[in-house]
Parts: sequence; C-alpha cells; structure tokens
Amino acid sequence: MTKKFVGNIVSVSGGNKKQRTEVFEMAFWYIDRYMSRFRSLEIDIELVSEKTLDFEDAHGWADKMDRRKFEIELNKNLKGDDFITIVFHELCHVEQWAKGLLSDLNKKGSIVRWKGHIYENFPYTKQPWERQAYRKQEVALKYWKKYKKSKENKILTIDVK
Repeated sequence: MTKKFVGNIVSVSGGNKKQRTEVFEMAFWYIDRYMSRFRSLEIDIELVSEKTLDFEDAHGWADKMDRRKFEIELNKNLKGDDFITIVFHELCHVEQWAKGLLSDLNKKGSIVRWKGHIYENFPYTKQPWERQAYRKQEVALKYWKKYKKSKENKILTIDVK
C-alpha cells in the first residue's frame, strides 16, 4: 500500500490493514507538522514481528538509503502508546537525516556526524540524536492525541431511527 502526499511518498507493508492505515496517517501527520518544507521524501515502512527485526533489543529502526529515501522497520506487536511512539521515534530519525543534522559516516553506524560533530562508538543512551528522538516522540504523541481528539470532535453524527 503506497500513498502520495504533496510529493512525498510513504509506503507501508506488513501488519494488518488497521495498523497500515494508522501508520500512514501518523507518517503524513508527522511530515506535515515537522517536515512540511520537504516535497520529495520516500519512506518505506515495514511492520514486522519482533523476531524478524534486523536489530536485537530494538522495537524499530530507520535507515537512510540515499538523500531522500528512507526505510523504517517497526515491531507490529507493540500496542497503544508504545506503537505510536516507536513510529514517531523512527520518523524523527528520518527528519534528522532529511534536515542534514545526522549522517552515518560508515556502514555500521558506529561513526556518526551529528550537527557537525563526529561521534565514534558512542554509548546508545548518550547519543544526542537518540536523546532528541526520545524527547520528540513524547511531544509528538501529545500533539497526535490532541489531533485525533479534535478530528473526532469534528465528525458530524446523525442519529437515524
């Protein structure tokens, strides 16, 4: 399933139809809110079981394929806020790469440039790009819930007997 929004392309595979629809909506909402100046992003999102994630002890990961093409893999078994925040966490990494704040300097990701500074074999919990993603996922979650609530309140319902 692939959708295009103002030049940006998001494709979501795996999971069930409800999850794919939800991830589409979250991705386009995030792009509109935090990356609205971008018109040529291509983001492929795959919903997989935790066992098939490419990285151990991770619920998701993102990778930059080229200047405007990105891949995200997410644990489809997460529920509720955990599922929503992992989507936003990985989209934050896409945003960091797209804005030029983050770049991997080797294939392993062990040497990274973040805001002009080089980090080599830096502990995960102290990586500033991860810290930013954890903060932003919570902020995005808060605004996402407000968006969903306001969207529901605008739906006209008619009671037909």
